[in-house]
Amino acid sequence: MTTFLPPTPWSHLRLRQVTFDRPATIAVHDAAARHGVSAALVASVLADERTRLDLADRVQNLVMRGACALPRRARHWLLEQVERACGRPVESFSLGHAQMKVATLTWLGIHGYLTVPASLDAKLDMLLDDARAPTLVAACLRATTDHWRAGGVDIAARADILGTLYSIGLTGAAGVHPEPRPNDRGAAIAAHARWLMTRPAFMGTEAGGHGRGLPVGRS
Repeated sequence: MTTFLPPTPWSHLRLRQVTFDRPATIAVHDAAARHGVSAALVASVLADERTRLDLADRVQNLVMRGACALPRRARHWLLEQVERACGRPVESFSLGHAQMKVATLTWLGIHGYLTVPASLDAKLDMLLDDARAPTLVAACLRATTDHWRAGGVDIAARADILGTLYSIGLTGAAGVHPEPRPNDRGAAIAAHARWLMTRPAFMGTEAGGHGRGLPVGRS
């Protein structure tokens, strides 16, 4: 009797569209090692954020990058126009490959997970720096794990919960509680992380490997 495996949901497969070249893979592993989190999970969060960028997100990032490359006076003028057009402050924008907001970056700095500059201009530059994206994600995952552990709940091995919380906030509306549940997005991130753990090119088992990462746990 032939046994057929159930198909992999599209929500899981779409993350496989995102690939990491060798420098990006090394950057992910380095950031994960510094913050003591799973490299596969960091990469999966980045992949999820990348696949969810729509045209408006891409235009927003392009405009913000252009603004931040201008001299200070011109930069501030253009940012004012962007805020007026969008009807909200630039601090509310999710920016860069990590799709992180200024408030989240500021919180990570206040709590010692990252060295964060004081000025808004420098924070925007940091969020828009693609090379920093793995570090931003890794720091956020570490901070989330620590926050829940301080509340008596260990989610370190719950990639599905960490993936969920990355997009909805440190705790979500329910706060820290003993039975967190993943959403579809978090489940897809965890599934992709498990898949990445089987890929020699990502895990560094090919010649000249760059590290093993940490386990992502079961979800």
